[in-house]
Amino acid sequence: MSESEFAFLALGLILGAASGAALGEVLRSRPPSREIRLTVTHGAVPKRSSTLSSDAAMSTAAAPAPGGPADRRLSDREPDSTAIDRRFRAPIQPLTVAPARAARAAEVRTPVLSERMVGIRIEPEPDDFLARLRSPAPDRTLLTAILHGDHRAMLTTLDAIAGEDPARRRAWEGLIAGLAEALIERAIDLGVMDFPIGTAFWDSFTVDQCRQIAGALASMGYRFDGHDGWEGGRAPNYRDLSTAVADTGVEPRRLRAWPNQDEIGALYRGARAAPDDAVARLAPSLEADALIELLGPRADVVRDLWVAWDSIRPLLLAPVPTTV
Repeated sequence: MSESEFAFLALGLILGAASGAALGEVLRSRPPSREIRLTVTHGAVPKRSSTLSSDAAMSTAAAPAPGGPADRRLSDREPDSTAIDRRFRAPIQPLTVAPARAARAAEVRTPVLSERMVGIRIEPEPDDFLARLRSPAPDRTLLTAILHGDHRAMLTTLDAIAGEDPARRRAWEGLIAGLAEALIERAIDLGVMDFPIGTAFWDSFTVDQCRQIAGALASMGYRFDGHDGWEGGRAPNYRDLSTAVADTGVEPRRLRAWPNQDEIGALYRGARAAPDDAVARLAPSLEADALIELLGPRADVVRDLWVAWDSIRPLLLAPVPTTV
């Protein structure tokens, strides 16, 4: 090693030591950083189930937020002085009203007779089905009674058409029963049915929307069997039901009461066909052309009935006698 190289290394060592000492002084002269201490009490963080007896599949994600506008745990029951409000961990005090304040409230709520007449405007019912329910019920016709399975109405109709002739009665009974059955089957094809009340899925729609969904499902091959299930046991899947719901103009993703596969299989439990509503809407006067259009391909089942329809039509439109 030459003298010049040795001098260069010595100079580098001296400069490095001086720079390190200066850097250390700068770091020691900086103000100390602030410290934040967090104390977590016992039970503040929910812990997972520690035993197999707890159901790990249970979740409260779908429940209303505690203390939110949908949380009705405190408003749906009487206040209990021993209950603990888990939001504030303090006893809930029962609500008391001062006697003087309660007396004033009672005075305010005292009914007072008014000398002026008060008129309330009643808007027309937008739903045709509800409008018919709320309007005075007209007398049932013989056809309506027959569609509802009234055997005495059938006997009254046969007495007026065929008299006492057994052969004529059997022939006409087959034709009229065939007409009633064709109307029932056609109502199911169109989805004109009465749906069970209390089913979360059907309760999410109006009656007309329910019938549109049933008609769309029937057009896809998923048809009501006329009793309480799907014809042939063939129930739709999620995609088929979603398509039928979309046909009503409702966004399927916005539907909260969406059934699972087992509930889809039981959607028609308690439902029944409503052929009288189909007749009242599409052929109220029982004109032959309107009935044939309503029945569609099922009109050929009772083709012999149309020959004498002009004489039968007034009988089927007649009200059910009080003696029937």
